[in-house]
This record gives sequence, structure tokens and C-alpha cells, in this order.
Amino acid sequence: YFQIGTVWLPLPHALMMWLARDDNWWRSGLAGAIPPAAGYVLAGAFLYAAVRRVFDSRAAAATALAAFSLNPNLLYLQATPMTEPIFFACLTALLYFTVRFRSTQSGGAVLGAGIAALAGTLTRYEGWFLIPFVTVYFLAAAKRKKLVWAFVFGVIASLGPVYWLVHNWWYWGDCFEFYRGPYSAKAIYERALATGM
Repeated sequence: YFQIGTVWLPLPHALMMWLARDDNWWRSGLAGAIPPAAGYVLAGAFLYAAVRRVFDSRAAAATALAAFSLNPNLLYLQATPMTEPIFFACLTALLYFTVRFRSTQSGGAVLGAGIAALAGTLTRYEGWFLIPFVTVYFLAAAKRKKLVWAFVFGVIASLGPVYWLVHNWWYWGDCFEFYRGPYSAKAIYERALATGM
């Protein structure tokens, strides 16, 4: 567990590590490529479902799916052990459940959105930034129980950042080790400046 480290968020590594137990999958790169590829497929499915729900049109959903899935950059990313396709799956799931909530007003949609956001916060730091905005969305979109739904979403989604802050504090004595520690982007940038780069 200690090897998870401090800078990179843990969900992509947790998805890859059980595949990396097979030495052939590790050496061939499959262990690192399968979770992003699955994220790519899930992201496309959630995007299709969200657009279809919004526009009530299969043609619009298929067009959105084609624009997403045929993007050359994304085609490259989904074949490599990168975090972006997994984050896109979380982000499009969040989109789907927020769109679904608007029409159904169901607690299940709030729960789905919270879990999608939680997974996103454990994948990339951009997910942390989304929490307050989606919480405000639930306040605005809810026809009843506004505070309850916003609170439920906010608590579930915030579990990821809280976990990561506690993880950093427990192992390194600084809850912001990922931000200001020796392996952080900030420290790497400062070392590069010091060497004249």
C-alpha cells in the first residue's frame, strides 16, 4: 500500500495492479492498457446515454459518440496506461447521472453521480475542482429536498479528496505532500528553474 505514493491518485493504479500480477501482461503492457481501454468504452457509453437523454435523439447521441471515440488523441490515450480515459469514464458517468437527475429527481441518480465523482477524484485532481459546481447544480436542479440531495452528493464526492489528504498525512506527515513534497509538480518545476531550464 505504501508504494501507491503521494503524487499520483490511486484509482488507476488500483485498477492496473491486479492485472500486473501476471508477468506476461506486465511485460507486454496489457496490464496497463486494459483499464484505460475499458474507461474509453465506458466513457463512450455514458456519453451516448447522456446525449440521448438530453436531446431524445439517437442521431445526436451517435454523433456525440463518434466525435468522442474517433478523436485521434483519445484513441492514443486509451491504448496507453494513462489516467485520462479512466477520468473521462468518471466524468461522462457524472454527466449522465446529473442529466438523469434533472428528469427523474431520484436519489439513485444522486448516488450514481456521487460515486462517479468520487471515482473521478481518485483518478485526477481535476475531479476535486468539480465537486462544488456539481453540488450547486443539485441545489438548482432539485425540485424538492434541495439541501438533502446537494449534501448527499457533496459528502460522497468529497470522500476521495478527504481520503487522499489523510493518506498523505498518515504516511508523510503532511496532508499536502502531493502538492509540495519532493516529487510534486511544484518541486520538479522549482528544481528545473534552479538548474536554468
